[in-house]
Amino acid sequence: MKRVIISLIIIILSILFLPGFNSITRSQSIDIEKKEVLYQLPFPGILPGHPLYFLKSLRDQILIFTTRDKAKKANLYLRLSDRHMSAAEALVNDGKELLAVSELNRAEEMFLEIPDMLKDLKSQGGDYPEELVLDLNQSNLKHREVIANVLEKSSQGEISAMENLIKLNNDAKKQLEKL
Repeated sequence: MKRVIISLIIIILSILFLPGFNSITRSQSIDIEKKEVLYQLPFPGILPGHPLYFLKSLRDQILIFTTRDKAKKANLYLRLSDRHMSAAEALVNDGKELLAVSELNRAEEMFLEIPDMLKDLKSQGGDYPEELVLDLNQSNLKHREVIANVLEKSSQGEISAMENLIKLNNDAKKQLEKL
């Protein structure tokens, strides 16, 4: 009888205290709220590290150079930054964290070009569709979600780079609010 009571007490105490002990011992450096964003990232296509990736990069640069309409160019930058985000997600799932972080950087830098482009368009008397601003806001939230997912799977060495990515994402969010 004593053994049963002692066993029950040990089980109850372990249920109560082990989860708390686990959260105390786990290292916590950056806390990002987890929300599921209903925004579909495009298929990434060829990933960095592939021998033909330079052709994809060349195609993207040609598209950027030949697109002159600022609204269409902003849409192109949105599509390309989303594609880089999708590529980063695929790379981190393959265990290539360094390439994923560089893709995240590329995506966020490309995304930061968009608000300035739209401000220039507005100052020149042009107009952009309101759906584009809604897509930009949804994309920004999805980018933050992807950064959080990559942060969970990355090592401690990339935390400073990830903090920089979060800062870039917040800067983009602030610029989008001004539109």
